[in-house]
Amino acid sequence: AWQRCGCSSSCRMVRGTLAFLLASVAWSEPVLPISIEAPPPPCENSQISIAEECPDGKSSGIAWGTFANELYLARSELFVTGPPSAVQAVLVLLQRATSNFSNAFECLPALMSTYFSLAHLLILQDRKRRALAMLQLGFIFVRDRGFSECTPWPVQGADMMLSGQALTARVHALDRESILDVEKTRREPGLKVAIVTICAYAPEEPVRNLCKENRQFYSALHGYDLIFFTDASEIEPNRHADMDVKDGVHKPFFWKVNAVKNVMDRGLHDWVLWMDCDAFFMDPERTIDSIILMYTGNQTAATQLPPEREEEPKALASLRQRVHPRPSTEVSLVFAVDSTGINNGVWLLRNSKWASDFLSRWWHSDILQGPGKEHNCSDQSTMVHTLLQDQALAMDDDWDSIEGPIWPPEVRVAAQEHLQSFHQATAESAMSRAWQDGDFIKHHPGCHYYRLPCQYLYSEAESIFRDKVLALQSRLQLQSGLYGPLGSTR
Repeated sequence: AWQRCGCSSSCRMVRGTLAFLLASVAWSEPVLPISIEAPPPPCENSQISIAEECPDGKSSGIAWGTFANELYLARSELFVTGPPSAVQAVLVLLQRATSNFSNAFECLPALMSTYFSLAHLLILQDRKRRALAMLQLGFIFVRDRGFSECTPWPVQGADMMLSGQALTARVHALDRESILDVEKTRREPGLKVAIVTICAYAPEEPVRNLCKENRQFYSALHGYDLIFFTDASEIEPNRHADMDVKDGVHKPFFWKVNAVKNVMDRGLHDWVLWMDCDAFFMDPERTIDSIILMYTGNQTAATQLPPEREEEPKALASLRQRVHPRPSTEVSLVFAVDSTGINNGVWLLRNSKWASDFLSRWWHSDILQGPGKEHNCSDQSTMVHTLLQDQALAMDDDWDSIEGPIWPPEVRVAAQEHLQSFHQATAESAMSRAWQDGDFIKHHPGCHYYRLPCQYLYSEAESIFRDKVLALQSRLQLQSGLYGPLGSTR
């Protein structure tokens, strides 16, 4: 009962198919009656063997049937000796299964259920950030094939989704502490920003033309550089970083890494904003500078560390030094998360050494070797793994007691409204934020560019943005008395 799907948040979710079909019918003419089949009979997972879903691993050497029994026993430690012992028992299994992360793709439900089990146990200890990190890593294996709602493994798709939604909201509430209040029209003198997009579709495709118009309007308004690729041949190999989009290993999803690395290596820009072709600016007044300053102006990460006192225990003083290092760590990467983790359709990257190293580690991820090399959504999975795996599994009770961030200190997680909210069908199926008027960017993951309902959504988004640009230009002209081409009144 696997739900096969593409690389987007909505397509990964069990509810996504129905939500999008209903939306498609609403935009199609003529409207035809919908025949809804009766729900399937209740799952009888006792008739499904572990071996049927996961033959014993040829690459990992793991007997998955035995692993399943060990997982159930590890979980049961909760009722025997309590959460700490159960956490340790499940962690040992997880470390074994992911010692070679690519080999873990031999048995997707095993990894989903192990990460989910660990997240469940951690939340019982009120370790919200680390629990969410485990869920986000577990969703790597959902992205490959979707959910199985009828499985002998201790995991259900709805449980993972609801847990992700709840924990994301609770952690975002913690993160608000470090966000600065910045005027949305703020421009930093001398800050050089490039907007980078790859739209490698045929010249006549609506998404390519609408996207290019959207980027041109926005970049002209604010004086940003636009770098718009339309073919793989335009992305030169980066010999220094050993990147080449034509290497036969990296799928088109990965081209963005090579493209952004090339732009950064030129040394002309302080920041790069990456945007997928199906993401559209929606608020012409909001500057990229304002988002950068909101999330990087305060270099102290949000925690629950108590106020400093003159005399405090050494352990607390040590934690304070970790939270407030001297010198402070420069923030280099800003992205948004939905209920399933990172959607890397939109992100901001500072032109720094850390960022350059990160792009190289992302491109050369060892997931792309062994059983994991053919899995779907490899660009998102490798990004999450590169940033999160080692830190998430490095258990630290003291750090978790103050809800210290699990992401690297160079990373900040933005609210979706500040970086990318989704079209309605994806938002509903991924239990995440649907675009609302005032949100900065609208992204359309899960919407295939060649389908008419999606083309309608792209056109609608660009039409809304175009009207806002014209209204803004008229207002600026009235205020200043200046008339001229777009961008002359900025």
